[in-house]
Amino acid sequence: MPTLRLAPTLLITTLLGLAAPASAGDFASTLVSLPAGTGFTSLDLCTRTNTSGDDFTRVRDSFVTPVVQPLPSYWSISNKPGVSVTTSALGLVSPRTAAYRKGLGCTVVKNSFDEWLLRLQAFTPVAMPVASAAAWPAGEGLAEAGRLTPMQQNTINNLAEEIFTETATDPAKKLNTFALLVAKDGHLVFERYAPGYHRNQAQLGWSMTKSLTTLVAGVMEKEGRLRLDAPVGLKRWNYTGKAVITWRQLLSMTSGLKWDESGTANPNDVYEMLFSQYDQAAWAADKPLAATPGSSFTYSTGAHTIAMAAMKEKLGGSHQALYNYYQNKLFTPLGIRGGAIEPDYSGTPIGGARGVLRPVDWLRLGQLVANGGAWKGQQLVSPHWVQFMKTPTTANPAYAGSLWTRADNDIPPDILDYLPPDTVFFAGRHGQFVVIVPSRNLVLLRQGVAHDYPRAATQVFRTLVDLLQQGM
Repeated sequence: MPTLRLAPTLLITTLLGLAAPASAGDFASTLVSLPAGTGFTSLDLCTRTNTSGDDFTRVRDSFVTPVVQPLPSYWSISNKPGVSVTTSALGLVSPRTAAYRKGLGCTVVKNSFDEWLLRLQAFTPVAMPVASAAAWPAGEGLAEAGRLTPMQQNTINNLAEEIFTETATDPAKKLNTFALLVAKDGHLVFERYAPGYHRNQAQLGWSMTKSLTTLVAGVMEKEGRLRLDAPVGLKRWNYTGKAVITWRQLLSMTSGLKWDESGTANPNDVYEMLFSQYDQAAWAADKPLAATPGSSFTYSTGAHTIAMAAMKEKLGGSHQALYNYYQNKLFTPLGIRGGAIEPDYSGTPIGGARGVLRPVDWLRLGQLVANGGAWKGQQLVSPHWVQFMKTPTTANPAYAGSLWTRADNDIPPDILDYLPPDTVFFAGRHGQFVVIVPSRNLVLLRQGVAHDYPRAATQVFRTLVDLLQQGM
């Protein structure tokens, strides 16, 4: 199973030999794991409090603590609201700072000097689109429940009550649902947030960002800047065996690059990349070929960050140019307000994991897929690109062009028969979902911090089936 999307814990089994007796090998393994714990803690706290405006104590105790046990028994956390969060073990081991920059979000660094250099990087945020009172998705209008029948309204209200009611008592099994939204026939018909949350909070999508990255690439393809079956063209791959890797292969995770995102790997490639590498795309791109491109599927968060680096090169190599591009060419036409893809230290957006958008804006991306790439009479993404995104690869029937399909093993078998064949979805760690049924023009979103991912997935797809059976 894809670790970043599903894993409930980071594998920090001991800490400096204090949690349990450790051999020399165990001790070394623990030291390798620590940056994952301190990095995850700092970045999650920084993004959720500074960008999303969540409560620091709630994020620390309810969202982070269950993930990084037993680190909380030994961690030291320094929080500078609106600036940065630093976490270390015993006050000195494996420090990681997540530095916040308005408009960009948070970026991991290892020391204060690197944070200072990071803040010297030039950046100008784009102006947000003017808010419109028009109905969603054209504007910021509220849900139009009147478009549903009384029975449909009753059904969806009952389902939402179940989803937002926390039944687990163990913090490590809670679902912590933030938002549930439904769009039908291009109209927002249901919208609910948990107490303490609201519409204008951008929320981390984790691996839903992969689908977002592929839509950005789709805009570039529409403009003729890249072709699906042409080589990616990454400069560091020139004159190597990787030069033949195509955009189709990279975005469907069949590039052939060696990558281990399993829960047993130590160091795990995704955690090493996210929390210890300053140029994450370069680190991922330098992985050796382990298979012939196109021949096999390997889940890789690095793939979509490599894609971002390649797009950045096509725009001249600056982060500002790529940031301006996805904001002006995709976000602004869709009416997405205040969203960003958090960059690494090199300035490359972390296209595999760090998209932070409001739930209504993640829903817009799902609606764009349901529309076949069209928006307000304009084709933002070519229909054949959207078809690529929805079509399973021969290497893995559960995965298409950065969208999951109904063949994914997270969907309970007893639900599969009730899902239309064209069901596809964005998915991210802790139960982030945007589920799309194009044939019914139905889009459903769930966001939160689910420590029991399978239970969250079951809730989402049972809800979808119930809505479909009500004629939605």
